Amino acid sequence: MRHNHRLALPKILALALVVFASATAFAADAGASMKDNMLPVPVENGFSMPGYYLWCPSVIKVGDTYHLFASRWPASAGMGGWTSLSECVRATSKNLLGPYKFEEVVLQKRPKPAWDNSRVHNVKIVKSGDTYVLYYINSANETGYAWSKSITGPWTRCDAVAMKGSNPAILVRPDNSIYVMNRWSVTDKTTNKKFNRAIVFLAKTFNSPYEVQNNSENVLPNNAELEDPCIWWANNQYNILVNDWNAKATGTQKAGAQYFSKDGIHYTLMSKTPVFTKDITYADGAKETLARRERPFIYVNEKGEAIALFTACLPKGGGDARIIAQPIKPYTPDNK
Repeated sequence: MRHNHRLALPKILALALVVFASATAFAADAGASMKDNMLPVPVENGFSMPGYYLWCPSVIKVGDTYHLFASRWPASAGMGGWTSLSECVRATSKNLLGPYKFEEVVLQKRPKPAWDNSRVHNVKIVKSGDTYVLYYINSANETGYAWSKSITGPWTRCDAVAMKGSNPAILVRPDNSIYVMNRWSVTDKTTNKKFNRAIVFLAKTFNSPYEVQNNSENVLPNNAELEDPCIWWANNQYNILVNDWNAKATGTQKAGAQYFSKDGIHYTLMSKTPVFTKDITYADGAKETLARRERPFIYVNEKGEAIALFTACLPKGGGDARIIAQPIKPYTPDNK
């Protein structure tokens, strides 16, 4: 039987165009990321302490004062000092962008057999009802919390690990139930390399059992990896900003990648363009390229608009790690 190639070719071309259009639509941005709303960094901003590395910023407003919680360890120990010397500190400012003034050491590691006997790291502060809850990790896959009726303590710690995973991103929902995205580091049996998947936990209250969702499967699309997620609610959806581990989302190692989800399980990449990189532009026109820029934290105002990005920053060529606060022109995701 002879095939009519003159008839078949147009059909093949038409099919190819459909496939190309589908692929293009898949690759297109889902909406406007906050990248275009990022503003220059004020010259005086954030939080620094001579002689210390500061990491893991998290900010909450109480009355007319902003309270910044962060991880801290001696600069003399270098970047690796976090593994055994990290502690939680609190600083305050009347201005969201700072500069912040050190107030106190909040939590330190405890002796064995306490679950948090190695370090207090990856701190995240939230408020649930009338209670302040401070989440933090011990080892790489152990997250717990402390709580207090006052932002200045005293703090009561949970007796055991609350959930597996690290880098907790905490969202207190209107009914005071807790949604958590964690980084779960596992070893790929095929490549024998570590894989950083995003997993989700739910709890009815902050001091209820935390139950893993989705069978601990990665909730990021295209099996993307992450580090340092932060989360906020806007446009009737979960919004997260993460460090793009292995550059699978943006093409830039550890750049800021923004995702959203309507159900908290199925996430979509907002844009392949990084929200932030290691390059900083200041309000006076000066520029700086950092050695490391990690641990993003998005501060959201009463309207649900993102208005500031806090990141932990290590300068090139020496110097103590500090927290940089970058203003954002009020931003709400516009995806449908």
